[in-house]
Order: sequence, then C-alpha cells, then structure tokens
Amino acid sequence: MSTFRPPSRARVPLPVAKQIAATARSVFKARGFQQDHIVRHWPEIVGASLSGLSMPEKLAFPRTKTNESPRRSEGATLTVRVDGPGALEFAHQEPQILERINSYYGYQAVTRIKLVQAPLPLPKPSRKRRIATLSPSQEETLRSETAQIQSDALRASLEELGRRVLGSQKRPNRPGPRRR
Repeated sequence: MSTFRPPSRARVPLPVAKQIAATARSVFKARGFQQDHIVRHWPEIVGASLSGLSMPEKLAFPRTKTNESPRRSEGATLTVRVDGPGALEFAHQEPQILERINSYYGYQAVTRIKLVQAPLPLPKPSRKRRIATLSPSQEETLRSETAQIQSDALRASLEELGRRVLGSQKRPNRPGPRRR
C-alpha cells in the first residue's frame, strides 16, 4: 500500500541581482570600500573631466592601536588609478577633490589621495548603428509606400522606421572585407 505524498516544492532560484550584489559587496570590502558609493558616484564627486581620467581603486584606513577605540571611519587614504597625463591635473586639484569627497560623505573620511599611474580599462565600444541617409529615389519610394496611411503620426513613425531599416542594410557595393 503506497502513501500519498504531495509534490515537493520546486526550489526557486534567487534573483540574479541579489547574488551579484552579495558578490560585489565582498569585492568592495576586500578593497576597503564599506559601500560602493564612492565608486558609483565618482563622476559626481570629481567632475566629468577628471572621472574620465581616473578610477578609485582602494580605500585604506590607518591601523588602530589595541587600546584605542576601533574607529575606522576617518583618516583614510584613497588610492586612485590615473591615466597618463591626467595625473598632473589630478595632483594639482587634490585639495579640491579631497574637499568634494569629504563633503560628499559629510565628515573627514579621506585625508590623503595616493595616485597610481596606470592605464584605465578601455571603455566598451558604442553599439549604436550608423544609419545611412537614403537616396532621393529611396526616400520617394518610402513616401509612396506610406502615402495611403491616413494618420499623420502613424505615417511619420512608419517612415522613420523605414529610414532606419533601409539605412542600416548592408550595401553590396561597399568597399571592405566580405563576410560569408
């Protein structure tokens, strides 16, 4: 005689964002960042011109003596990777950058910036397609195809879609390597 068992619940996987956040948190802590605020808000802290030339790498707090209270929140050294000629600009503006970082945190969190001159990771290439302009004959054909549509907004949207489709097609007479 068999006993009835209800089907067991399937294990639902954790959301990917939660797993990534946990992994990133451990990496940031290993680098001295208690939170990833300074990394995420780097362009806002140092400005757009310097954020393209630099990247925060490590936040090191001074060691405390055994009889002192373990207050790790002040007097840190921020290690920043700076690309080539940007190091001079960064060193020149160090007092203002320290002021911005500390005003961002609201207290004297960072007291020193250590610059490491090294290349920055290459930015990911833009994946935007270049849309070629249509020839007058193609534009005429597109307008004649959509002329029967009565709604102006729909006609304009379809013409724009047609321009993008026709403008992004590979042309057979283009010079360059052929793909098979």
